[in-house]
Amino acid sequence: MKKISIAILMASSFWGMAQERPELEEIVDPVGPHTPVILMPSIATDRPDITESAQITPVGWFQYEGGYQYSHGEESLPGGSITDRHQFEKVLRFGINQRFEVRAVINANTERIDQPSTWNDPMRRTGISPVTFGFKYNLIKESDVLPQTTWLSHISNSWVSAGDYASVYPEQIFHEQRLMLEKELTPRLGIASNIGISGGMNGTNGFVDGGMFSLALGYDLGNNFGVYAEYFSDWQVQGTQLFGTPYLDGGFTRLLSNDLQLDVYAGFDLSPYVNTRLNTSGLFFGAGVSYRLPLAQHLR
Repeated sequence: MKKISIAILMASSFWGMAQERPELEEIVDPVGPHTPVILMPSIATDRPDITESAQITPVGWFQYEGGYQYSHGEESLPGGSITDRHQFEKVLRFGINQRFEVRAVINANTERIDQPSTWNDPMRRTGISPVTFGFKYNLIKESDVLPQTTWLSHISNSWVSAGDYASVYPEQIFHEQRLMLEKELTPRLGIASNIGISGGMNGTNGFVDGGMFSLALGYDLGNNFGVYAEYFSDWQVQGTQLFGTPYLDGGFTRLLSNDLQLDVYAGFDLSPYVNTRLNTSGLFFGAGVSYRLPLAQHLR
C-alpha cells in the first residue's frame, strides 16, 4: 500500500474514452462566412485511474490535472506498519507536437506511520515528495487493428523536494518507464492497459526493483458522464524475492465542458482475498478536477 501514491502519481488514464468520443467540436472563424478553422476533441486525462492515457496533450495546450486522495494501508508482516496518507496531487502537461508532450508531477503529502510492534510514537511526515519530470511519446496512432501506443518516461529527483521528504530519500534519483496501450472497442466502450518498470538510477536499490501492470475499461453513460473499472498490480523486489500487490478500483467522470472534467474514485487492496505473499490490506479514495487552455497556438 505504500506505493499507491507513487503509482497514482506516475501514473493513472484514458478518460477521454470514459465518455463517448464525440464528434470533434467545430470552432467557427468569426471573420469568415462560418468557416471551420479548428477541430478539438474533448479533454483526455491521466486521472483518476492508475492507467495512464496513451493520448498526447494537444499541441500548444497546457493541461492541469489535480485532486485529493486519502489512503490507508496495513502491512502485517513482522515489523509491519499502518500508514494513513493525505495527498494533494498535481500533474502539469504541455503538448509540444502531435506525438510528444512534456510533464511534471508534484505531490504534497501528510503521512502518519505507526509501527505497532514497537513502542515508538507514530511517525509523521509532511512536505512535497521528490518532484517528477518526464515526457510521453506516441509510437503508433490508433487504427482499426492497432491500439494507440505511447511510451512514458519519468525521472524523480530527491533534490527537488521539500519538508520531511527532503531527507527521506537523500541524493537519490528514481525512474519509471511505461508502455501504454489504448483502443476504442465501440463508440461507448474503451479498453486500456499499462505495463511498466521502475527503480533507482543511483544508490543500492537497483535500476529495476519494481513495476506495475494495469487493465481498465471505460464506458460512456451519456450526458457527459463516464464510468470505469480497473485492475492493477504493483510489484517490487525485496532481496531475491518478487512480491506483487493487486488492487481493484473504479470511479466516475463528468465533462462540464470540452476542456473541463471532474472525477471521483475509490479502490482497495485485493491481497486479503487472493492470498498474496505480502500480507497487506488497505483502501483509497479521492476526487479531482482537470482542465486545459491554449498557451502557444502558434506551435500548430
